Amino acid sequence: MLTKRIKALNPLEFKEAISNEDFYGKYKGMFVYVKLGNEEEYREQPGDNSNTQYRFFRNCIVEYSETEAQSESGIYQYEDKGVNVVIYW
Repeated sequence: MLTKRIKALNPLEFKEAISNEDFYGKYKGMFVYVKLGNEEEYREQPGDNSNTQYRFFRNCIVEYSETEAQSESGIYQYEDKGVNVVIYW
């Protein structure tokens, strides 16, 4: 299954991420709104930065916007369903 790594917009967004709740972040220059799935234990991957925190969520919906304002207003260019997501900060 596809796994995407999404950077939190700030440390609070990362810390307060909860299963089945909303999360905002950035993915490859796009702003994303994520409906998080169930959180599972994150397993360290080769290339992980020891100064970065990671969390893993299974079966998420990711919606992509060109700007943060569009994301906050619910304006999305496209979405992915059933995606595993690693959030990091």
